[in-house]
Amino acid sequence: MIDLQKIANKEQKYIVQVNQVPLANRKVNAITIMDSGTADGWAQAGQIVITSSRMMPEKIETAKTLIHQLVEKQASCLMIKPYADNEESDIPQTLIDYCTHLAFPLFQIRENTTYIQIMNDINAILFEGRRINKMADLDLDYLLKTNSASDKDFDFISSLKNVDLYSLKVRVARISLSEIPKPSERIAVQFNLMNQIRAFFDRVQQEKRIKTYFIVESADGATAISFFDHEQMELPPDDRIPFKRLISNVRIPRFTVYEGVSNAHPAKKIHRSYIEASFGINIAKTLDWSRRPIFYRDVSLWDLVKKLSRVQDSRLYPEEMDQLLENHEMFETIREFFRQNESVKKTSQALITHPNTVRYRLEMIYKRTGLDYRLTNDKFLIYIAFIKKLLAKVNNE
Repeated sequence: MIDLQKIANKEQKYIVQVNQVPLANRKVNAITIMDSGTADGWAQAGQIVITSSRMMPEKIETAKTLIHQLVEKQASCLMIKPYADNEESDIPQTLIDYCTHLAFPLFQIRENTTYIQIMNDINAILFEGRRINKMADLDLDYLLKTNSASDKDFDFISSLKNVDLYSLKVRVARISLSEIPKPSERIAVQFNLMNQIRAFFDRVQQEKRIKTYFIVESADGATAISFFDHEQMELPPDDRIPFKRLISNVRIPRFTVYEGVSNAHPAKKIHRSYIEASFGINIAKTLDWSRRPIFYRDVSLWDLVKKLSRVQDSRLYPEEMDQLLENHEMFETIREFFRQNESVKKTSQALITHPNTVRYRLEMIYKRTGLDYRLTNDKFLIYIAFIKKLLAKVNNE
């Protein structure tokens, strides 16, 4: 997608903006001609809409309704061509003011300019932008999924940002929706999501917390890749702040939003960052931990247990512990026990049951396995067994 500001700058010979609305960070992905007085049924997110004054509704209130529809559809802007033989060809000031009120860019097409001239120019800009974005996406996809990235593999995307990315640190955040959008809503949902993520990272970059960033779309969300130098590398817990802000700011109607965040790594380990963020997303979606980021360092032990479980003869606790965890009531009790920082009282409150009931269930573990929930070593082994069971659930779903 291309910034509307870039298009407006290049097309000054054909168009003039008639209201004072910022164009920066307003994205464009297509241009279309409006040949009816309503936006229902055809308008899509990111479109530049061009039309003539003859196609605009004569009544101001009806014209306002049309503008409101375009804004709701997330159109990028409206360009109107006046007719020279019409004394009322100028765009009414009332309509200009209404567009300004809605922060919706409005342009007038210059005299003797044809639709074809504008569409050819803008489509050429969009085509070149898509070509570059496609090449960048292919490069980034390779870097995210290869375990042996070299300095030269970063050359193309470094040239796009005019920064030596290979010398920087990297952190990957995966943002995932609760489901893949339906075909009829996919464009609008993805456009909305990408715009929100871009706007967020633009602010983070302006705050000089990162050098630059890329966003790669996926069927169920996006992957944000941020690069920063040693001076910008924040120490825990401050490094969590931007990603907490990100997940709290992103709002997509009808969808739940999840986020997994990697540790910071040298850029050459971008693949490792992607694996860590993906692990966080799997945990978040399985446990329905939404509206908060899942940082890999908080679940790194879970990843270690997952790897250990693949090794034969790596059992660290009695087999009976696995059998106990097959019981849903026991599983939920142990989960809540660790979620509540091993407080029996808080666990009972969360489960809406008596503390003695929680103690009874935990003591059942000792009777069946010999593991005492009050002893640090035994408690750790119970936790490992719980994580292993939880990860099995993640893999199954």
